[in-house]
Amino acid sequence: MENDVLDRYDLDNNTLFIREENILQLAHSLHYLQNVWFTLSGEVLSLTEMDSRVAIASEALRQQERVARIASTWKSLQNVIQLDVIQRFMLLIMQSEPHVADISYSCEADRLQHELTTVLLLPWLIELARNPQKVCLLPTLSSCQAYSRWFSSTLSECQPQENDISYMMSLLLGGFGIVAPTTATVRFIASTKNSLNYALVGALCAAGPAHLGACQRVTTLLSSLGDTLEQSVSAAAEVYCANRPWPGFGHPVMPRDTRVDAFFEHYTHGFGKYQALSEHISAQSGVNPNVDYLIGSACSRWHVAPEVAVLVFFVCRVPILLGHYRLRYHTHSFGMSSSELRDKYKALPKHWL
Repeated sequence: MENDVLDRYDLDNNTLFIREENILQLAHSLHYLQNVWFTLSGEVLSLTEMDSRVAIASEALRQQERVARIASTWKSLQNVIQLDVIQRFMLLIMQSEPHVADISYSCEADRLQHELTTVLLLPWLIELARNPQKVCLLPTLSSCQAYSRWFSSTLSECQPQENDISYMMSLLLGGFGIVAPTTATVRFIASTKNSLNYALVGALCAAGPAHLGACQRVTTLLSSLGDTLEQSVSAAAEVYCANRPWPGFGHPVMPRDTRVDAFFEHYTHGFGKYQALSEHISAQSGVNPNVDYLIGSACSRWHVAPEVAVLVFFVCRVPILLGHYRLRYHTHSFGMSSSELRDKYKALPKHWL
């Protein structure tokens, strides 16, 4: 599999692809975990088949030593009040790589099943990071739907009214291939043969306000508007656009993020005011909302803390990062052989200076 085939953006058709499949069609047709499996393996499983794999992986995960290690790390952080949610999540994810004794790849299917356990583990880390004092046990999952419902429950004390947020999670799965900062970070770290947990923490560190992290400010702004947005969209737009850049609007590559339109078409209950605000700002400025506005709308509606909004995006994106990590880990460093590198860099490029 070539590096740019896992996920990519087609500028001419304004379409995001995962393994050459339109991400909107995948989100519409399959559960998030089915799309995760497709991302990692290229294979589409029926919901029944995927439910079976989830149940097996969930039980296997509960037997692994890393679960106890994560719980121990969480306990050691209980009295460290200086850490925020993202920092706690980073420390927990550092313990997420399984012990060598837990890994036995007799075939490709075993490796894929192991990667699935890593995906199943991540909502628990959010729950632990959000609740430094409350004991949160890792549940036994029996189906895909149980996973996505559990994921939503880890984000806030207020549960989403929608039955399942799998559709939104699938919209967040794919990216722009090797050019996205989080993906590029994972790939660089993988090229040094470093561990997956270091690569994932590195990717999260790349989630600044210009990439992946803008949803934190969108969530903050939308949540602060409150009654203003209910009473007057134009007044809310004035407050939202008081300072540039406007978080959640515009994109360096995409003229219009079709995931936002798809989101508002799918989740109709309770999101009208957020859609109206985005349409008002777009009509006034010509700048369209992006995926950060999508996440901010969802997190504001579901009373998710702004910091946790970043983790929502990151966790949904992790499967694509796993795929890039695996691809990059097994290739030459810098993407070239030593002889190719020596020939290319006989002279130091001037743009380095």
